[in-house]
Amino acid sequence: MNKEIKVVFAILPKVHLIDLSGPVQVFYEANQFGANFKIEYCALKDDDIVNSQQGLQFSGLQSFEHIELSKDDYLFIPGMEFSSIKEGQLTSGYAGFYNWLHKQYKNDVNICTVCSGTFVLAASNMLSNRTCTTHWKCIDYLKKNYPSIKVINDQLYVKDGHMYTSAGMTSGIDLALFIVEENFGPVITSKVAREMVVFLRRAGGESQGSIYLDFRTHIHPAIHTVQDYIIQHPTEKNSIEELAEMVNMSERNLTRLFRKHTSISINDFKTKCRLAHAESLLKHPGYTIDYIASQCGFADGRQLRRMWKEHYGNSPAASR
Repeated sequence: MNKEIKVVFAILPKVHLIDLSGPVQVFYEANQFGANFKIEYCALKDDDIVNSQQGLQFSGLQSFEHIELSKDDYLFIPGMEFSSIKEGQLTSGYAGFYNWLHKQYKNDVNICTVCSGTFVLAASNMLSNRTCTTHWKCIDYLKKNYPSIKVINDQLYVKDGHMYTSAGMTSGIDLALFIVEENFGPVITSKVAREMVVFLRRAGGESQGSIYLDFRTHIHPAIHTVQDYIIQHPTEKNSIEELAEMVNMSERNLTRLFRKHTSISINDFKTKCRLAHAESLLKHPGYTIDYIASQCGFADGRQLRRMWKEHYGNSPAASR
């Protein structure tokens, strides 16, 4: 039987729900496929009532002081509302918790943060001269207020010894999947990702940006529809005529509105989506360039190599 690994989530005031629920769900699903994680929760005080930033209330939580962790267990600190951190939330009533964190780390417990949870470690002086990351919106503030920390820009998660820090929101899911794979291998991890309808486990070094998000800062529903269709059908030709008919527009009007709301052309967006899909498939060692090209809407491996070099300056093989 697999050794039991305890994963404890510290629920702090104004916690962000997705920073908590995403990783929790990963470990819960992993147990359904043969992993052995024991999930527990704690707060700063016994029977503490903690309000999340989104309004959901947690009650009946036990104090961190009653939590027992062993070597190689995990303690997760989900992020909390950033403005409250800037207003000094982490300076009052946290001394005992910080001392406990130091003790756990000295006992080789893995300390993990999601999003602004990194600031808890920073405030506890656990990140001096260490490497970490956080949500892209918090990077500059972290660098300015904690200059001794080596902050990595635009990375999903960073592992430094027994310290794991991740970026914002759904990157906590990526970090949790990484931990599942570290302990129970890629087969269980892939099953969890599929169960959660996560496309794949993103590597820690991947950018916090995404072709699937970067050009969706507008609110035009028809352009969203076209973008969704292109993303979901990478192998189809997707002619301007067909896309325009889909949203009851003329080709000229669709072309104009698409560029107006996304700042790029439809063809450029299609190419970026295909290359992003190719990038994910390149992580599979059994796929050839020609096969990847066929799955991404390129005529052949030669066209994929040419487009890749135009956009990234190297060859697809060099990115493996």
